[in-house]
Amino acid sequence: TTTTAMRVSIAAIAAFTKLGATAFGWTSHRHGRGHILSPIQHHDPSSQSHLHSSSLSQEQDQSQEQQDQQQQHSHSKLWSTTLGTSPNSYLNPSVDLAIRPPSEGGTGIVAVGDVPADTVAMCLPLEEVGMIDAASILDSYNEEEGKDEVLNKLKEMWSKELASTDKQKSEEGIRLAVLAGVIAHLQLTRYKDLTSWTTSNSIKEGSCALEHSRRLGLFLDAMPLLPQHEQHDSNNNQHPFPTHFLYWTDDEVQILLQGTMGQTKAREVRAGIGLVVREWSSSFLKEHSNGISQTQILNSIFSAFTAVLSRSFGDAAGRDVDGKGRMLVPLVDMLNHDGEDPNVHWTWHVGEGDEDKIEDGKGDIVVTTLRDVKKGEELLKCYGWRPAWDIASSYGFVPRLKKERWECAVIPLFPAVLDLDPDAIPTPNEKAKDETTLDMLLETNYGTLVKAVIAAVDAANEVRARQRSDDDETEDKAENNRPEQLNRLEVVSLFRPPPKSTADEFPFPRRQPCVIVGTNIQSSASATNDHYHRHAIESVLPAFRAAASAISQLRNNHQSSSDDNARPIEASKMAIAAASLDKDKDWDQPAIELLKEGVKDRLQTLVDDGKTAEDWLSKQNSATGIEDQNRQHLQFRAGVAQDVREAELIVLNTLQKTANEW
Repeated sequence: TTTTAMRVSIAAIAAFTKLGATAFGWTSHRHGRGHILSPIQHHDPSSQSHLHSSSLSQEQDQSQEQQDQQQQHSHSKLWSTTLGTSPNSYLNPSVDLAIRPPSEGGTGIVAVGDVPADTVAMCLPLEEVGMIDAASILDSYNEEEGKDEVLNKLKEMWSKELASTDKQKSEEGIRLAVLAGVIAHLQLTRYKDLTSWTTSNSIKEGSCALEHSRRLGLFLDAMPLLPQHEQHDSNNNQHPFPTHFLYWTDDEVQILLQGTMGQTKAREVRAGIGLVVREWSSSFLKEHSNGISQTQILNSIFSAFTAVLSRSFGDAAGRDVDGKGRMLVPLVDMLNHDGEDPNVHWTWHVGEGDEDKIEDGKGDIVVTTLRDVKKGEELLKCYGWRPAWDIASSYGFVPRLKKERWECAVIPLFPAVLDLDPDAIPTPNEKAKDETTLDMLLETNYGTLVKAVIAAVDAANEVRARQRSDDDETEDKAENNRPEQLNRLEVVSLFRPPPKSTADEFPFPRRQPCVIVGTNIQSSASATNDHYHRHAIESVLPAFRAAASAISQLRNNHQSSSDDNARPIEASKMAIAAASLDKDKDWDQPAIELLKEGVKDRLQTLVDDGKTAEDWLSKQNSATGIEDQNRQHLQFRAGVAQDVREAELIVLNTLQKTANEW
């Protein structure tokens, strides 16, 4: 991995993913005009994969060479050793591990026989299988027994998190960062331990990090980009996460993702991790710079973050565990993803009355089938619903659309440049001074308005809740199936270039406030989901009513400014508009027009920036001096960017049609 591909930006620390599992299983396939990487579906293990030797039978005849390769693979070693040393673990005889090349699906868990619905596929006792969580390792560290600069730094971060009052930010950011730091430290410690007899690497016998790295050795070996993988292990790809945003170059993020919410997400993740790496740099260099290069240290930290972002999880609902942080569990994290038709799910099982064991990281992880699983099918779980740009930021792929799924796009709350007097023709002097427009990509102009919109929607929701009849339990079909995240207003910032009118004066990228809107999309062109699309618009209409009210007040103030009668924007009027309680004006039509204007702007932006990305990619492909592997990874990343872009385009085109028929 080159240092160039590791560059990160500097900004506020990003909120990391809430839900996760593994990104082991990827397959490259055609989708539209590019490639994407996604978990393979219903793979036939008998034709293209190597099953673990515990499932060998007359029906699965493998060559000795294949068996040798299988046994040498780090995932296979982890699988057999974990099950062999965990006396209370259980593996269904019809379930086993499949080792496949990344191009054919990667590592996965498959059915080697028919498995009925509601059957336990595997049960793993957390205390026996080598679960990794930050709290347990940090609690076991005692500075008096040997100082460790990295563990000191991580323990300091952990203590600050426990004292934080902003638990949501803490759980999403600091805890995941500390877990990544622990994993990177253990990986580097293990590398020094394994190479100490051939290199100048020094190890601290009896140290906390060394003991844990030896205890968790096989699990650490199964994670990507350990230094020894780069030099000695041909079975491990140096780029096991070639499409994860952390490994994209700055140009790839800027050009391939331009105009998409994926670019905003990529910049946030890279910037947040960049800040953490800067904070850790001194401690990691003090502990590991003797015999390990700075690039190797950086690679291990990035590798640890990709592992945590893509493979960590908490309790059965996917939440963080209070006081414990998130965790990595071997074997179960080899389950690949299917968001549309998963055939297994997992639960955190403890005995009756022993619920406190969950907070202590005890109990069993139980994987159970959701339906009949036929021989040859891969066991697939749903990592949890998230938009395409969010999945790509954690796992490096966008799931293919097989039948239907919920998907999202973002729509600007305000136009990039607001015309304050749309019915008037500005004089040359006014136009030169830009007195009739307002740059709504500057936070000084939109910041307070966005807060007022959110407050207005909250007030409208309270009114709506009071208006509902207590005995009316009927729910709309669309409401019944909608992901919970789409039932609340979420305003996000979309990176955009500056408007042409102000580009010379403020030539830096801006953030445009947008509303997330989600609906159900289908692969069949003949399928209709009108009730979902209409409900999607209705769910964000209060925000656009409030925004339309704010725009109306801004224009009124501009027109009356010459008379010194300008008034501040009244949040109460915005709330009345959001709740449709204004007796003097129906705000639905202005809100729909504002929404339609935003959808049109987003569609044009995504299409134009997509063409720019294609032109740039074509030039890169025709350039000389690019290694084949780097060229292939560029194609993979371009495919992911295209899928992120197309997911938003599908939603926006659907909503545009519905809005036009409103």
